[in-house]
Amino acid sequence: MRLAGPGWRLAAALALAAGCSRRNAAPPAATPVAAVVDGTSIPIPTLQRELDRVRRGSGTAVVDGFPEPAKTEPKEMPRLARALLDPLIDRALLVARARTAGLTVSDAEVQGAMDALAESARASGQSFPERLAQDGMTPEQLAEETRDRLLAEKWVAEQTRGEKPSPAEVRAWFDEHRGELDTKEEAHALQILVSTAEEAKSLLDQIRAGASFESLARGHGLSPDAQRGGDLGWFARGTMPKAFDDACFALKPGQVSGVVQTSYGFHLFKLLAKRPPRKRTLEEVRDEVARRAFVEKQAQAERQLLAQVRKGAKVQINEASFSLLR
Repeated sequence: MRLAGPGWRLAAALALAAGCSRRNAAPPAATPVAAVVDGTSIPIPTLQRELDRVRRGSGTAVVDGFPEPAKTEPKEMPRLARALLDPLIDRALLVARARTAGLTVSDAEVQGAMDALAESARASGQSFPERLAQDGMTPEQLAEETRDRLLAEKWVAEQTRGEKPSPAEVRAWFDEHRGELDTKEEAHALQILVSTAEEAKSLLDQIRAGASFESLARGHGLSPDAQRGGDLGWFARGTMPKAFDDACFALKPGQVSGVVQTSYGFHLFKLLAKRPPRKRTLEEVRDEVARRAFVEKQAQAERQLLAQVRKGAKVQINEASFSLLR
């Protein structure tokens, strides 16, 4: 074979020099590892991302005992790190099982999930690149994380395909949660929200003199419901701010409250109607009960599966690496 041109000798010399330089250079520092799960490493940067997400309030992990992770004392960091590491360990175990079972996630599935994340970012007022930068991730890293998450979910779904709850299980769930299913006392009310007590008092005087509450709400109200004449619709006791409940449920239909001050401003309320609490029968809520009983049964099956997977796993946690978290 004939080498073209005299430049090949220079190229070869440069390649040789580069090879020697690489041999002489110090090897790159290894990425510190938080844990090794059946031979799969969980790097500290991955755990750091989870910590950052929780601090921003955008994480999915529930961290018991840490209501404000951003204010966690340094001495509590190992416990917080361990709490955040556990879901990462679970995912690594589930992904390994899924791959052993031959499951795959298509590029289209990954793209669909990433599109949903991008839409969520836009809904919160961020661009997708801004969200990625905030999470300290590249699109490639997010795609890999998303693929693993979907793969783990797919395997769990295959392993826990539960049967629908039996009629006896539906009845048992209904009896246990009956109080949650009964309807509470409800009110249908109007409101007028203004920014000063003086304006609220002036409007109240006009209403007592015969002015239309709805018309004054449309003309003066600052809340979105003002366009509907201040109509708040039907609401159950306990679903609105306490000041709303205290005012509205104390009124009789047709009555107007005095001026009520809240953090929003100054309100007037008019009660249109009330409905008393009512116990619901199983026949009324059977479909809802069956759905919720199935979800609960499925969640229990997933917990049992995860405990079984954990039992046979080899997990090595490097707690010394937690000191690298910031």
